[in-house]
Amino acid sequence: MTGLRRRWRAFIRRLKSAVTAPSKQSGGDFREAAVPGFVKGSRVWLACLPLIVAAGAALFAWSVAGALGRHGLTQVLAAAGAGGFLLVAWPAESLVLSKLLERPLGEVSDRIAISWLPLFILPISAPYFNGSVASLFLAGGASAKRVAALALWLLALSLAGSVSLKLILFRDHPGTVLRAIERRAGLLVWLLAGGYFAVFTALSWLAFHWFLGYYHSDLAQYNQTLWATLRGHVFYSAGLEETSNSYLGTHVSPFLLVFILPFYALWQSPLMTCCCGVLGLALAAVPLFYLVRRLTASGAAALLLAAAFLFHPEIVSQPFTAGYETVFVAAPFFAAFYYFLENRFGLFLIFLVITVSVREDFIPAAFVFALLALIKRRPRKWALAPLSLGLVWGAAVLIIFKIVVVHNMFNLYYGHLGPTMTAAIGTIFIHPVYVLEEIKKIQTSYLYNLFAPEGLLLPFTGLASLFALPNIAINVLRGSDVSGVAGGISHYSVLIVSAFWVTLAGFIAYLQKKLPGREQVAAVSASLIIAILVAATAHIWIKTLPEGPPADAAALSRALAMVPPDVSFASNDGRALSHVSVRWGLYEPLLWDVPSGPDRLPQGTAWLDADYVLVKPFHNAYYNDAGSFAFLTAPGSRYVKIFDQDGIRLFHKRGK
Repeated sequence: MTGLRRRWRAFIRRLKSAVTAPSKQSGGDFREAAVPGFVKGSRVWLACLPLIVAAGAALFAWSVAGALGRHGLTQVLAAAGAGGFLLVAWPAESLVLSKLLERPLGEVSDRIAISWLPLFILPISAPYFNGSVASLFLAGGASAKRVAALALWLLALSLAGSVSLKLILFRDHPGTVLRAIERRAGLLVWLLAGGYFAVFTALSWLAFHWFLGYYHSDLAQYNQTLWATLRGHVFYSAGLEETSNSYLGTHVSPFLLVFILPFYALWQSPLMTCCCGVLGLALAAVPLFYLVRRLTASGAAALLLAAAFLFHPEIVSQPFTAGYETVFVAAPFFAAFYYFLENRFGLFLIFLVITVSVREDFIPAAFVFALLALIKRRPRKWALAPLSLGLVWGAAVLIIFKIVVVHNMFNLYYGHLGPTMTAAIGTIFIHPVYVLEEIKKIQTSYLYNLFAPEGLLLPFTGLASLFALPNIAINVLRGSDVSGVAGGISHYSVLIVSAFWVTLAGFIAYLQKKLPGREQVAAVSASLIIAILVAATAHIWIKTLPEGPPADAAALSRALAMVPPDVSFASNDGRALSHVSVRWGLYEPLLWDVPSGPDRLPQGTAWLDADYVLVKPFHNAYYNDAGSFAFLTAPGSRYVKIFDQDGIRLFHKRGK
């Protein structure tokens, strides 16, 4: 026993001396070592990395054991076993590979420490196994089988990522495969975009035909607006939400008319709207690829980052939202940033105009480009043009809203901060602690889903993160939980994630400068780590994939088959509205319960004259079902019930 202890101490001394001493191959200068640390001249950082990973693995094991119903001593043993195993694995793996490869122990231990970065997936995922969080994110309930399957998936993914990094870091000639990818990277990114478009278009169409709940009245609104515009009624929208018979009462999006309307004219169906949305996301991979390759000079890294972007939880879930036009912002934003870096003013301005025309939410991007131009001391036009565009377009949007909007939706979403925008801004600055408490209470899950894939690297990113701030503020200051509504997915996140991906590309370029002679390996390794972190969050969005029709789908289909194509129609079921939105009279008879005007009808009373009314139990805190539909069954009602099955009821006006 004493001999064993003596050998162990000798081994630790050798390892410590190898880790802290300069590498023999580097001539005493650590910065010239084959794989130096991410922090300049610091082997201490690399020596601490396995300790941090071991602590993270212990936290992961503790959380999984608790989710499986094992508490107390079992949790302690699971955590100690996971952490202890990794603490022993690092020196053991270092010694074995040092002997096999005949390389200095210090160099090998550095590379192994770096190859363990994908294991950060484990502590990042630990919150998903804690009580209420698990029940929220594990669709269908946190059963023991689901918990075990999720834990094994995350463990396998992190180990696969670690092995992949080792193959890159320990090969003397890793360029063989990388060179082949580099030669075909341009073709591969188009294949990636095409495959993504085909798969997710098919899935979105399937979900639409199955009447899944995420295709609601917003999709009906977009479809009716495009359909009516083709018939000469530009931006017409009947009685959906607060539109006041114009889509401009909801959002200002010239992009819909200029870029989407020509496609919609070929096939006038909500499915074309879904198809265009997926196409917009898929095509974003192409300018992102060229942008990352421009910054890192690595096609392989660019391809990895483009794929990681498309499968970020907040991006890949967008085909299963209600067709929001925000999905189209990523591609022109990446193109604008690319031409900004290339100093090609004309093309930059064209794509910036397209970016802000997608929706009024993206006007701040023009101001951020103006700020970047000033910081980089570009010629005056680079700052003045975006600034002027933002001011002019922002003023135009305010004028349009002033003319068109009848029912202000501010109180519905931000009333907890104050009755007006001025009051809300005052609350933010005067009572910041209260605001932070509200954000923590309401939006924690959303922020976790947004930042988990790239959160570890965001502290190293740069000014491009400024593009994300306005849309982050719009989301987190809302009084409604986007996670509770759509599983943590928000359509405002598209530009946020796009901005983060630009900053991550910039970070990789910075990292390459710190690793002279190993730029290619550095870029591919960092991109691989980001891709693995994104893949580890797949359980966030997989639950949005269509698994089958809901229980009331057959009844809803039969009820809609009874509605003629040329009659006015009202419903509180957004799925029904999106399926019959090719008509003039389309109404959503829901009473908004808002602080400034409870039970007010933003649509007016036109829906009282709808020829057909389809209702279902809604159970939404924002709506008052009883008040909305009392007219259907009240004594002397003009309506008669003609269908009632699985909670779906259809009424039609007498004489129709």
